[in-house]
Amino acid sequence: MGLLALHGLLYLRALAWDVVDDAYISFHYARNLMEGHGLVFNIAEKVEGYTNFLWTVLLAPLIGLGIPPAPTAVLAGLTFSGVTIWLVHRLGQRVGEPWVGAIAALFLALDGSFALWSVGGMETAMFTCLVLIGAAAYLRELSAPRWPLSGLLFALAAMTRPEGVMLFAVTVGHQVLVRLFEEGRLLRGRDLIRILLFGGLWGSYFLSRWWYYGFPLPNTFYAKVDAGGSQAQIMRGVHYFLTFARIHLGYIAWLPLALLFIRRRVARWTTYALAMVGAYGAYVVYVGGDWSVGRFLVPPLPFFYLLLAQGLVEGYRWLRDRRTGRSILLRRLSLGVLILFLVSMGLASSWWGEYELFVRPFEAGLANRARIAMGRWLRENAPSDTVIGVDAAGELPYYSRLRTVDLFGITQPSIAHMEVSHMGQGTPGHEKFGLGFVLAQRPDYIIIYGNALDGVEPYQRVDVGWTEEPELKDFLSIYQLKAQRP
Repeated sequence: MGLLALHGLLYLRALAWDVVDDAYISFHYARNLMEGHGLVFNIAEKVEGYTNFLWTVLLAPLIGLGIPPAPTAVLAGLTFSGVTIWLVHRLGQRVGEPWVGAIAALFLALDGSFALWSVGGMETAMFTCLVLIGAAAYLRELSAPRWPLSGLLFALAAMTRPEGVMLFAVTVGHQVLVRLFEEGRLLRGRDLIRILLFGGLWGSYFLSRWWYYGFPLPNTFYAKVDAGGSQAQIMRGVHYFLTFARIHLGYIAWLPLALLFIRRRVARWTTYALAMVGAYGAYVVYVGGDWSVGRFLVPPLPFFYLLLAQGLVEGYRWLRDRRTGRSILLRRLSLGVLILFLVSMGLASSWWGEYELFVRPFEAGLANRARIAMGRWLRENAPSDTVIGVDAAGELPYYSRLRTVDLFGITQPSIAHMEVSHMGQGTPGHEKFGLGFVLAQRPDYIIIYGNALDGVEPYQRVDVGWTEEPELKDFLSIYQLKAQRP
């Protein structure tokens, strides 16, 4: 846990001691909820511009008490990730040898994607933790007559992120195959109870949010994904997956898994972990990946690292069983190789992965400072009925408290449901650019990265003294409706 906290602090420093911009979308919904406006982004506009219901309502009471949301989200994320690491250690001890859990836990703590999204302020750590707790409960329920609480745990995961429904479906499919091969029947009574518990809790939530927002899926899905799975979208997803694999040492990381299948009879937990990793990977490919390096692939990491650790232990066991002088030397060398492997995986996924491919090129720390400064200036200087247009719907709306029109449609159904021909060919989540729609709304200001709106009528770029720092001015531009006075 200490290693993870240190790793997370390095990322917090790179983020200018704040969380990523998207986290503030949920903070905005949570604050409006506590102020009596409902789970909405703009007051009186029911749009589901978030995909993390349980995370949002968990933070809402704390935000309502006036506690700053960013530190709260960081502490909550580190807590959930700490529980995940502890559970990986325990689960590894139960399904393998004692070293399996320790090695898998070390892999997680050193992983750049796991560390970044533990402190990024989003729901990733909570979702990963709930999925792993549900999976651990399911594996115990398979082996002993227990009350099937895994159904409720997976329902909570699905209320945190929609992908939880898919992972519960994988769990049910695995359970059916286990019963068929081992007992010659589809399910037992408690298996049916598991499904009913999940369906009762999650089904009630699903119907309620469909009634409230008017669509079966969150607005963010319509804004970011081609539901038909275009070839371009899938190929981008493949590239996203391969990039993630490359920064995790690529095929080298999969080699120890071969020993797992050569040396041992495939166990229940092994097939289950492989099913979870495979299904989640296929889903991420289908939706075309994400704008981040590894956020979408953090949830299956505990399963992957448990498999990887078991494969490494099998390799060591093979050397131990060979009673020759050379094998003694090889066993000693293998410990050094393991340490090198752990460090290399951490460096590759963190320094050469998340930092080099996301934090540095996206100027994440500078972006946080600029958007927060601009949001605070708008709060102090713009009338309360001012409308702004933005290309990043987190910090600017949260700190300004102004009605906001989002250029990429995260909170705008008219943009999210646009038909575009190039889905899958641009940056994920940034392909439906509704400039025409936003211009028709005639917001008082449009604030975007760079100077892309120069010459676009009826707006002009202005300097309104929102910051004295040149690097912040170079990052954000503010465009004003010409009919307005600065």
